[in-house]
Amino acid sequence: MLTEVKGLVIRTVDLKESDRLLTIFTEEMGAVTALARGARTLKSRKMSSTMQFCYSSFVLFKKDDKYTVRDAELIESFFGIRDSIEGLALAAYIADVLSDVTTAEGDRDLLRLSLNSLYAISTGKYSLPAVKAAFEMRAASILGFMPDVLGCTECGERRGEVFFDIMGGYVECPACRKRRAATEVPDPEDRERHIVRILSEPAHAALSYAIHSPLERLFSFKLTDEDQRLFSLAAEDYITNQLERSFKTLDFYNKVKRD
Repeated sequence: MLTEVKGLVIRTVDLKESDRLLTIFTEEMGAVTALARGARTLKSRKMSSTMQFCYSSFVLFKKDDKYTVRDAELIESFFGIRDSIEGLALAAYIADVLSDVTTAEGDRDLLRLSLNSLYAISTGKYSLPAVKAAFEMRAASILGFMPDVLGCTECGERRGEVFFDIMGGYVECPACRKRRAATEVPDPEDRERHIVRILSEPAHAALSYAIHSPLERLFSFKLTDEDQRLFSLAAEDYITNQLERSFKTLDFYNKVKRD
């Protein structure tokens, strides 16, 4: 049976002398593993369209629950990703997140988010930390972990500094947090149950924007270095805690960024 799909290559494994095993993230079928025979030969039509981070149109043949790539045509290579180690590391982290969360059901918004994020990295028009943080918050929201961060969970205040409860998925203004702390009985496990990040007003606005903005305008915001640092710390903590894991590619990205 032949199936035509468009998908993003999120993982590749070289096999034998010229074959390539692909993990393709598609809108209709989620993550699909398919063997592209001869894809690494210079004369193969499938060579450029089956590389990692490429968005391509595929003709897949299914037999005994296994897929092989009959044909593939490149739509977008996102070639600029490879212009810097930091950009390449961020793209690898995004692909790793997709590999961890994709199912056989697919998700149009998650695919669009990923393509927009890779495009943003490729063009070099946006700050990579901003792209990363916006991706993390929007991906978490799409996956069903949308936090309630528009305003203080108690009084609705949106102005000024807020405290973002990573585990609870809400924000508190300083006044409400102080009032609650004065009336609550101390809990020895509170530190485990509540990871809290402080957000400045601009960082809080960026976090809310990343969750609720149209996907095509996701990265249309600017922050100072300090505000971006606060936003980035909160976004990274949030997605890794909601997914209950970290990623080696995330560790590598952070190492490259520090260096």
